[in-house]
Amino acid sequence: MKKIIFLSLIISLFGSCTQQQQVVKSPLDGAWDLISYEQRHGDTIILQLGKDFTGSEMKIWSGKYFNYVGQYKMADSTMNNYGGGTFTLVGNRCDEIKTFPTPTTVKLLLEIKNDTITQTWPVDDNGQVNNNDYYIQKLIRKQ
Repeated sequence: MKKIIFLSLIISLFGSCTQQQQVVKSPLDGAWDLISYEQRHGDTIILQLGKDFTGSEMKIWSGKYFNYVGQYKMADSTMNNYGGGTFTLVGNRCDEIKTFPTPTTVKLLLEIKNDTITQTWPVDDNGQVNNNDYYIQKLIRKQ
């Protein structure tokens, strides 16, 4: 009887170890540092990181959540930039549903090449960029 119980425990332990769920990671998962930031009107660059202002920002995606934190300086003023919430990603279209600091939804296009992400926003429901006033950020994966 003891052998049967022991054997049953071993089999159930083996079975529970091999039945672990596989966690599918998004290619976004991880921490990313901002390396480029532009505000554009058509083909004209209105503001550019390193030229018109300085600063840094980090963005983190994990599962269905994202957050970002950064600080920028322009002339004599400093701006803290932060936020977070959840996101959905379908193809290269990303909807960020921000829950803080101000609840809003931002629609973006994401292009991922190796360890670099390019974010362009705002876009409409069809993924078309608003060429009158839009932003392009490039981020590189933190090592």
